[in-house]
Amino acid sequence: MNTMAWDLTSEYPSFDSKEFNTEFLTATTKIQDITEKIEKLKGSFSKDIPAIQEILLQREQISILVWNMSTYLMCQLSVDSSLAAVQARSSELKALNSKFKQALVPIDNFLSSCEDQVINAVLEHPLLQPAKFEWQQSRSLKDYLLTESEETLVKGLSMSGHHAWSDLYQRLSGTMQCELQFKDRKEIMGLAQASSLTRGQDEETRKVAWNAIQNAWSQQQESAAAILNALAGWRLEVGQKRSTKKEMHFLQPSLHQNRIQMKTLEALLVACYDNVETSRRAPKAMARLMQKPQLDPWDLLAQSPVSSSGKVRSFEESVQMIEQAFAQVDPSMGQFVRMMADKNWIEARVLDHKRNGAYCTGFPKSRTPRVFMTFMGTNSDISTLAHELGHAYHNWVMRDMPMAETGYPMTLAETASIFSETLLHDELFANAKTKEEKIEFAWGEIEGATAFLLNIPSRFEFERNLYSQRQARPLSAAELSQLTEDAWQKWYGDSLSKYENLFWATKMHFSFSDASFYNYPYTFGYLFGMSIYTRRAELGKDFMKTYVNILRDTGRMTAEDVVQKHLGEDITKPEFWKKSIDVINKKITMFENLI
Repeated sequence: MNTMAWDLTSEYPSFDSKEFNTEFLTATTKIQDITEKIEKLKGSFSKDIPAIQEILLQREQISILVWNMSTYLMCQLSVDSSLAAVQARSSELKALNSKFKQALVPIDNFLSSCEDQVINAVLEHPLLQPAKFEWQQSRSLKDYLLTESEETLVKGLSMSGHHAWSDLYQRLSGTMQCELQFKDRKEIMGLAQASSLTRGQDEETRKVAWNAIQNAWSQQQESAAAILNALAGWRLEVGQKRSTKKEMHFLQPSLHQNRIQMKTLEALLVACYDNVETSRRAPKAMARLMQKPQLDPWDLLAQSPVSSSGKVRSFEESVQMIEQAFAQVDPSMGQFVRMMADKNWIEARVLDHKRNGAYCTGFPKSRTPRVFMTFMGTNSDISTLAHELGHAYHNWVMRDMPMAETGYPMTLAETASIFSETLLHDELFANAKTKEEKIEFAWGEIEGATAFLLNIPSRFEFERNLYSQRQARPLSAAELSQLTEDAWQKWYGDSLSKYENLFWATKMHFSFSDASFYNYPYTFGYLFGMSIYTRRAELGKDFMKTYVNILRDTGRMTAEDVVQKHLGEDITKPEFWKKSIDVINKKITMFENLI
């Protein structure tokens, strides 16, 4: 039976164990060795193809070691951000990884810009052939390459410069205390627990928790503003330096990372905004069910006000619900959920110093996934669990593939998670025995439509405007709040009573250093996942095979090519996205009729 606490012992007994220390020492030694080999070859790479092949094979081995240790430490700190010794170990590993990345710059620059016949000769090695697409993607950015010394400098400074700002945000959010002022009492709790209370059924609790979170972040808004300005400023400065041959737009790194073209993103946004009035019907319908003229910002993640039972579901009961829903597509999907729970690969406890949010990660050595969240039994929590288990299933069906073919972008990553959420909602709705149950389960779909068709586009709108204005100067906290209000006004319109102007601070996605524009891929995945989901009846017994093949191709193709190959559709046209939006519009109409 699961304990709601994840088991990480398949990797290391502890962060200071003999096993972890041995692996850290092994990685250190191997990095020193590969550094020396690259230094000896500098200036004559094209003359020794076997040596390059040996270096690339060794590189993958080191990457797996460092990745495995990094994931383990991240998991530890997510559960308890106050662990100073783990934080120190994590800093040491980041420094080692920075040294590793700097050592690779000469060979990366060479292989990214050399003649085609040279890279083709390198990739003739049987164990390197799976990396062809990966190198093809890298070579598409050759016009933006800096000199070897400049690339080394950027990577060397990024740990103490760029990534340090993201670390600061994580520490702030992980140690932040929220003071909840109820009518009859006062409670103090961590940010993750307070955030979970905004997903409950009781409006007073949601409002108190939401206000407590706003108050806590308002006291740190200058720090949060400094973090956003520093992250954006760094990216803009590096982009400017890379623009000597060809101008690098500030969206280019994100588009490349997500393996989509600019016209694909534009088509997605056009389709969403053309439908904005219909999308606003979703939060307006939620407000009507709550018997209020407009939705308040603390209602956006609320549990349905209509519930046949009114009870909070246990973790085990929720796992069973997801297991049964997944099994309707294929028994193996249901069995996967049960395995995740029985092996204790899900972290769901409510803890004081736990990181806010939810995610799925995985260990490259054992090829096993893990899911992280804070579970308090609401329908929103169950949806989140299904979402993250969708990610985990995506990782699971790729576990036998070469590592070089498993690095899928966020756009395609969200496809599996949204598919899984939709599957859960539809299965619960189909099996509902009363009108109250139907409303309760349809609520999650309407909440999702509000999030993916209004909230996510407003995040993108804010971030795009932030980068546009940050090119001239840093923005104050007040200016960031105004940008947020403008973006919410454009997308939410009159569907909310007021806007969450501090959303730029409360939403951690804006402060990630590894990726900018950590927003539109969710809407991409939502609509693409819906497109796949609607083909279940059409494909019949072949559906599961098609679905798994799509997931397996996500690490070795662009998003445009994946969709063209498996669905025969052109995602650079708004029409593709509008077909999925039409399906969602029908769900909104159905919900309106229900209430």
